[in-house]
Amino acid sequence: MMFVTGYGLAQAPISPSSIAKSPVASSSVAQSQHEADAQSLLSAFVSYTDLRMKGVQQSLETLASTTEARSAKWENMKPLLSSYQRSDAGLIVWFVRPDGTYSTVDKGPMDVTLSDRDYFPALMSGQKIMGALVISKSTGQRSAVIAIPMEKNGKIIGAIGASLFLDKLSEQVDSALALRPDAAFFSLAPNGRSTLHKQTDRRFVDPRELGSETLKKAANEMLSNPEGETTYEFDNATKKAIYRTSPLTQWKFVITFTDAHRK
Repeated sequence: MMFVTGYGLAQAPISPSSIAKSPVASSSVAQSQHEADAQSLLSAFVSYTDLRMKGVQQSLETLASTTEARSAKWENMKPLLSSYQRSDAGLIVWFVRPDGTYSTVDKGPMDVTLSDRDYFPALMSGQKIMGALVISKSTGQRSAVIAIPMEKNGKIIGAIGASLFLDKLSEQVDSALALRPDAAFFSLAPNGRSTLHKQTDRRFVDPRELGSETLKKAANEMLSNPEGETTYEFDNATKKAIYRTSPLTQWKFVITFTDAHRK
C-alpha cells in the first residue's frame, strides 16, 4: 500500500540574499529585496505545510477505504495503521468509534475518550477534520488532528485519524526556510492560537495575549483578512509581517522581519 510521505517544498530554490542568513542591509533597495524574498518564503511556508497535511489526509483516506478499516474492528486494522505510522515519525495514528472510545497504534485501547473534543460532533456527522488543535491525550504533544469518517450502510461506524506533531513540523519548517536571526515565521488558527512558530514557547499561544497592543491589532487584522501586510512593535523592534490564508486549513501563515526603516 502506498502512503503519501513526501512533503518537500513545492517551490523553486529561494535566493539567500536577504531574509536568509546574510548581513542586514540598510538601503531602500535592500529593504525591497527583503520584502520580495519574504514573499517567496511565505509561499514556501504555505506550500510546505499544506503538502504535509494534505499528504497525511490522503494516506488516511486510503486506509479508511480498506476492508480492514471498514470492519470497524481494531485487531483487523491495527497492522495497516501500524505500517503507516512506522513510515512517518511525525504523528500517531488512531481509530475512534461513534461513542468516542478509541485506540492508538502505540498504546492500543485508551481509557479516555475523544467525545469531548470540539471536532468530534462534526467528525461523527460525516465531516473530514483538517487541522483541529489539541494537546494529545495519548502523547501530551501539541498536535493538529486530521481525520476521515467511515460510513457503512448510511451510518458512521467510526473514523481513522492522525495527530500530527506541531513541534516537529515547526522544526522541519524552520530547517527548510533557514531564516536569518531577525526573521521569523508563525501561523494562526482561525481562533487566533498559534499553530506553528519558530519559537517553542510561542506555540499554542494567542499573540493577542502577549502584552503588545500593536501586535494585538496586527493579529486581529491578519485574522480578518485573507492576505496582506502589517507592522507591529514587539521584542523592542518594529516588525513587518506579510501573511496569507491557507485554503486547506484556513490558518494564517506569516513571515516577519525587522523593518530596517523603523528600527
